Amino acid sequence: MEKYSVLMSLYIKEKPDYLRQSIDSMVNQTIMPDEIIIVKDGPLTSELDKVLDEFVNKYPDLFNIVIINENVGLGLALNLGLNSCRNELVARMDTDDISLSDRCEKQLEAFQQDVDLSIVSGNISEFVNDESNIVGKRIVPTNDKDIKEYIKKRCPLNHVAVMLKKSEVVKAGG
Repeated sequence: MEKYSVLMSLYIKEKPDYLRQSIDSMVNQTIMPDEIIIVKDGPLTSELDKVLDEFVNKYPDLFNIVIINENVGLGLALNLGLNSCRNELVARMDTDDISLSDRCEKQLEAFQQDVDLSIVSGNISEFVNDESNIVGKRIVPTNDKDIKEYIKKRCPLNHVAVMLKKSEVVKAGG
């Protein structure tokens, strides 16, 4: 299986418990990432820094923390983080989401099966307080015709569940 990076952006308003659960879900993937890039988008709380320090100390070779002194917003922070990713395949992850343990394995398999693939995503369940308290689902189209129709109204990808080829995103301008 090909190596992959995980790209996350973190800012001051995130809840430390959500961050911990999010990172846990990535270090416990059935195929562990080769690296996790976390962009500190501006100054953080001491509680958030403490969570990051715990993971960096536990997995010193896994984490690359990119520091931005002032909050620049998600898009710019992710572009900066993408430049730091050493692998062609990059899994996006938000700091308040939880991925199923086989998410990245399934996405890596999709890239193996189709070398022309540039990006994949998945459906997501939205929950409140507890993973079992699902309050909504975001189901995206899966075939070319449906994607082309859906894209006229909304993005046909769930951003937080994307794995992409870094070179393709860079080629498109970020």
